[in-house]
Amino acid sequence: MSATSLPPRTGLWFRLLLPGGALGPGKIALMRAVIAEGSVSGAARVLRMSHARSVKLVAELNALAPSPLIDTRAGGPAGGGASVTPLGLAVLDAWVALDVAVQAAAEQKLAALAALLEPPT
Repeated sequence: MSATSLPPRTGLWFRLLLPGGALGPGKIALMRAVIAEGSVSGAARVLRMSHARSVKLVAELNALAPSPLIDTRAGGPAGGGASVTPLGLAVLDAWVALDVAVQAAAEQKLAALAALLEPPT
């Protein structure tokens, strides 16, 4: 089965609205990409996001917590880069746990809603 012939997927995504801003799938994806790529610019390329947008999202992520979630190092002769801090890793773990719980809690009701909206065959 090719990607274009896959059946439509029913799913649920959410974002947390916090006093300091929002945390959602896009920022979580950026954090994961920083881990994989070792830099904000590399993460932006992988996510097909502009560098300016990725820098803005890193600033927003870091403003959510009392200390940075992503640590950035300027380029130069020693090279630059970025890493997710221990607090950032804890946030990622908490996000995964919350996502698993939300998906499990919503599974039956989401399936029932999707069935109501399914076109007749």
